[in-house]
Amino acid sequence: MLDAALRLFTEHGYLGVRVEDIAKEAGVSRATFYKHFTEREQVLAELFERLLGAEAGPEPVLASPGSGSTEQQVTVLIEDAVRRMVGQEQLARFVYSLPVRHSALLRPGAHSVPPVFAHVSTLLERGVVRGEIRHDVPLPLLTRQVLDALETAMRDWAEEHVQDPLDHVRVMLGLTFGGVTPR
Repeated sequence: MLDAALRLFTEHGYLGVRVEDIAKEAGVSRATFYKHFTEREQVLAELFERLLGAEAGPEPVLASPGSGSTEQQVTVLIEDAVRRMVGQEQLARFVYSLPVRHSALLRPGAHSVPPVFAHVSTLLERGVVRGEIRHDVPLPLLTRQVLDALETAMRDWAEEHVQDPLDHVRVMLGLTFGGVTPR
């Protein structure tokens, strides 16, 4: 059903697809659809989890605390996430072209937070302890800033404002870590 929904969402847009359309495309009844999902938004949340979750490929192994700066480690982690998402191009372009903040798609419960989000937070926390990252800003805000850079880069790519999402995410992370004023 998720694959059928993605095909329809890609072809007709999220708002142009009804539950009935998804069920028909998947070859199931509406009742069967409702056995798996309570609403169309749940399908969207599952697609988002597919993009950023374990199904996107093997989870990255966090580098040991002494292997590179926090900025380097976070950049490697985010670049890996971008590569995995681009490997699911149709899904990535669909999700990042939606006019919603992706944190709104995270459902409490079963899958909780995508692994890349948790890994970014862990790396930043290590960076705070090592004195490489500001300690006067709450960790959730630091984490959100990095994830906003990822989301912005992916959205710009999905909307075809940039060709290479990896180059773009590097620029966005550079702004996140270095700011906009010369060092």
